[in-house]
Amino acid sequence: MGAMLNLLTLGAGLFGLSTLLYLGALWRPRPSLERAAHAALSVTIAVWIGLLTHQALAGLGGTPRFWLGLSALTLSALYIALRTRYPIESLGSFVAALSTLLAVFAAVNSQELGGAHHALPEGVHAWLLPVHVGLAFLGVTAFAFSTAVSVVYLLQARMLKQKAKPALRRRLPPLDVLDHLALRGVLVGFPPYTVALLLGSFEAFRTDAVRPSYLVALVSWLVYGVVLQARLTAGWRGRRAAGLTTVGLLMCLGVVAQYALRGA
Repeated sequence: MGAMLNLLTLGAGLFGLSTLLYLGALWRPRPSLERAAHAALSVTIAVWIGLLTHQALAGLGGTPRFWLGLSALTLSALYIALRTRYPIESLGSFVAALSTLLAVFAAVNSQELGGAHHALPEGVHAWLLPVHVGLAFLGVTAFAFSTAVSVVYLLQARMLKQKAKPALRRRLPPLDVLDHLALRGVLVGFPPYTVALLLGSFEAFRTDAVRPSYLVALVSWLVYGVVLQARLTAGWRGRRAAGLTTVGLLMCLGVVAQYALRGA
């Protein structure tokens, strides 16, 4: 267990190094820095694939630590894949920072999934709880990407309003691209997060143990529901949608933090 903790700490540190390199490339654009940042993140992804594969082979594929690491890995891999299609180079620092946070949660978590099995009926918990946790982290990963895009949107909109230096603005993606990707993130994340919340409700009300984290998760779901409804029916775009998307993720990360530090 101590060796695994050291490896996870190393993995979190690699995400942190990628974040610093991307920040350097954002503020002092140099091809060498950008290449170094992409290389560092690619190596980090490869390391985490190895770490998670090892955990899965060791029978720890359903632990909170595994899901936290998988979310960090998926978020970064999604960025690497999308940057070949969209002009989102400058998103690297935000994506890597969120991945770092999830990886740190994975490193500090020490509880196994079995700690929460008692709350579910015999014969159900063997598959229901892993499904609940997996869907929840799938939703959070999509929301995290959407929020990274939304933060850059707010930054870009602010610089345009203040007529900041054109050189810095040109390093950020266009507002329409950012708005499109933010909506895609919420669209992808909302269905699995909804199902996860329903499964969590089953456990919470069956055992009469409605934890504060469940209530925060419910509020975050409502926030994303409002964002999605307003975008699709009322034509919401821009800063209001980006701001609410960010608020929703902060609530989700509060739930994730409690999950990481106290167990499921």
